[in-house]
Formats: sequence, structure tokens, C-alpha cells
Amino acid sequence: MKVLLVTGKLAYESVKEIASQLKDVKADVIALNYPIASLMTVDYIAENLKNISLKDYDYIIIPGLASGDAQKIQEVTKVKTYKGSEDYRDIPRVIEALSKGEALSTIYPADTILKKKKEEDIEKILRELEEKGDFAFEVNGLKIPRYPPPFRIFIEFDASKDIEFLLEEAKRVSNYVNVFVLGFPNGHEDLDEVRKKVTKFRDEGYIVGIDSASTKELIEGAKAGADFIFNLNEDNINELAVIKDKAFVIAPLSIENRADVTFNLYRKAKEMKFEKLILDPILSPPMVGLVNSIFEYKKLRDLTDAPMLMGILNVTELIDVDSIGVNALLTAIAGELKIGNLLIMEHGKTRWSSYEVNIATKMISVSLYKKSLPKDLGLDLLILKEKKRIKEKIVNPEDYLYISEHIEPKIMDKGFVIIKVADKIYLEWKGKENIKISGRDGLSIGRKLIDLKKDINNEHSLYIGYELAKAELALKLDKNYIQDEPLFVRGYNIIDSNNSTTKKK
Repeated sequence: MKVLLVTGKLAYESVKEIASQLKDVKADVIALNYPIASLMTVDYIAENLKNISLKDYDYIIIPGLASGDAQKIQEVTKVKTYKGSEDYRDIPRVIEALSKGEALSTIYPADTILKKKKEEDIEKILRELEEKGDFAFEVNGLKIPRYPPPFRIFIEFDASKDIEFLLEEAKRVSNYVNVFVLGFPNGHEDLDEVRKKVTKFRDEGYIVGIDSASTKELIEGAKAGADFIFNLNEDNINELAVIKDKAFVIAPLSIENRADVTFNLYRKAKEMKFEKLILDPILSPPMVGLVNSIFEYKKLRDLTDAPMLMGILNVTELIDVDSIGVNALLTAIAGELKIGNLLIMEHGKTRWSSYEVNIATKMISVSLYKKSLPKDLGLDLLILKEKKRIKEKIVNPEDYLYISEHIEPKIMDKGFVIIKVADKIYLEWKGKENIKISGRDGLSIGRKLIDLKKDINNEHSLYIGYELAKAELALKLDKNYIQDEPLFVRGYNIIDSNNSTTKKK
């Protein structure tokens, strides 16, 4: 396969270097007399290629952001022409797609086409897994897997919280989880509250579970419409027989031989005609038996093909690290152990675990389907890190003025700005005028402020723009934003985060 890569003068050397590293393809690079490749039009490219003999080429690849339909170039050159990637660094992906016979576009950048194709492939796989999965039973329309894929996600809420708050949280995460478990604290004995909260969740259309140390509350919750009962154990199995038509999670009270105890409880429950059972030998927190508890899951899985559940919240809640990697790794472990049901919680640092585990289960499902590693799937949980580090080439770095110390602001306007982040960014200018603006796009908020308050000086505008950028990042990452304080306490580049770089003005 022989390909001609079209670019501009500024990117020529970089594109040429990438072309030289391509394998199993002959790629030539031509630089047209235009500085920025992405600003070229297809008419300009066609005009500059029309007198060049290109008959030996199989394809012409033009910059992904070039305006117009590349079909015009194909008509002039008689060579199949497609738009490449938006970033020249992704040219290898485009060439790989061509070599595999994947269809690219004359109108849209290859990035868009390849991403859409991967997303469609993933959705097709996930639909097939839902259709052909190995399911043990069904509860209120929800099929419970014997083995993954697919997975089911249970989220536990602190049911002592106000019902309006609980329903608001349920709505926030409803696209990512399957079952909402109302967990009542130890010592709680308010059957009326149990009944009202379970009923309210059912009325909202949610599939509900109840978790309580009180057998009476479990029974009351079941009567009110809870579909899943947490937990059936050595002490309450006989009393819970009155609601044995419900689905139960079996979790032992014993801290020894959990797999054996859980399995024996399972056999007893089956003898008592409990039918819908999920087994959970309990995942221990880090440093107090985590590894041994994973061995217990493996032992139990070898004993039975019954559905199993892993409460990964026991780990994410009890280690002070970002939850995203922990959730992904535990989901992968569950996948290897053939555990198809996961229990999570969202609180503080584990907020958005619902989203993280939802994506992680899709990744592991596709990985299990393809019998591949969970990478390069078209799905990922790379929020703060990149798979490939872009190495920018700085020409003559010694020509740049290096600032090594904090520069204090010069005289600013008579007035100051207050920026806060809640469900969106809120900016208030206080001075002779009082201006209030809110939104989600920091740049647009800044532009509107400058439009309304035209005499903000350069120093102040720079400061406001800097803080709005921080505020937008905080909003996207769901982090706390405090004006004039660093957004990140620490980073991978060693930065003295104890020194504030700005002062409120």
C-alpha cells in the first residue's frame, strides 16, 4: 500500500518523521506552500496537486481539519482521497484503519469515523452479551447473571438520610446502576420509615434492595416492595423464610472459612425452598484480610455456579486513593473470578463510583468477550492520564524568558470578583457595578464579563481567566474549588503547592 500524506510547511518535518516509522506501508509526505495544514481547503489542495503525477499512490490522506469535501481532490487526482486525523500524531491509526479496509470519510476527520465505528462495535457486543448471557433468575425485569458478562451494579445509600436527598442521588446515578439498596444503620428499628422509603423508591420506578441488621426491618422492607434482601445469614435464615420469594444476598457473619460457611448457608436455603440467591463471602478491606478474602471468593466459585456478589465498596471506601483505578482493578478481579454482581457506594472520595464501575464493567465485558486485555478497546477510564505522552519539540528553548519566582500582581481595577462552583460556575463582580454570571464554560463566562464590564484592565482579566479555568476543571472533575487556592494539592511534576499563585482581587 502506497500513501501520500498532505501537510503544511510547519508540520512537514513532524509528519515526515512519523511516516518514516510506519510499517508495511510506503508513505510519502508532501508539504504544500501553506503554513498551517488544518487551515487549508480542499480546493487549495486540489489546485496544488492537479499537475503532479500521483498514479502510483493507492490513497491520498489530507489533514482532518481541512475544510470541504475531499471528493473534489479525488476527482482531480483520480486517487482515492480521505480526511486523516485532526492531530498528525494519530496518522498511524489512520494508516492501520486503511490497511484493514475500514471505511474513512471524505467529509469528516478520521478520528470521528474511527471513534464512531468502535463505539458501534462495542454497543453491538454489549447487546449480544445481554441477549446471550448466562442468567440464574430474573427480578422485576432485571436478569441476574450466573457468570459475567454482563455485570449488574448495586449501589447502597445511607438510608438514614432525608428521602429527598436520597431520591436526588438516585436520579444522579440512575444511568449507571441497576439496583438501589437502602442501607439502614445498626440499631435502627423504625418500620414506618423503612416502609415509607422503600415505597417511595418503588413509586419512582427503581428496583430496590434493603440492607439492615434487623430481621424485622428486612421483612417490612420486603412487604413494602424491596426486591433484594441484604443479607441472609446464620442468625436470620429461619425467620426470613416468610419472604423467601424475594431475592437474597447470602453473606456470613462468621469471619472464618467464609467460603464454606456461605456455601453451607446456600445449600440450607435451597433446602428451605429459597430460590433467588446471590452469594457474597465478603470482601475484606485493605490490610485486614483483602487478599485472603479474594481467595475465599475463588474457593466459593469453585464450589458452585450460583450467582455471586462482590462488595467492592469495602475497599474503595477504606483506602485514601482516587477510586477510579481501584474500581477498575476490582472489577477486573471480579471478572476473572466470574462474579457478575458488584456492590458500590458513593461518599466523598468515592463519588461517581457508579460511573467508574459502569465503564469498568463494560470494559471487562468486552475484554472477556474478545479474550483480550482490557486495553485499546475503544472504552477507557483515562480521566487524568494519557496513554501516550506528546513530546513537544521546543526550538531554541534558551530564547524563552524563564520565570522562576512568583510575580505579584500590579495595580488592578477598583472592584473584585468572587467565583464559586456548585452545579455550575458562579461569578460575581463587585464594584461600581454589580454583575452576576453563571454557566459551565469558563471562557464564555469571562467573555461575557468583559463584554458587560469593558474597562477591566489586563492584569485583572488575566487573573479572572486563570481562576475561571480552574473553576471549569473543578466542575468537570467534581472537585472542590476554592478561589486563590491550588486545584490540585499535589501533582506528578514537583510543584510547591503551598504557595498560592494568586491573591483575590
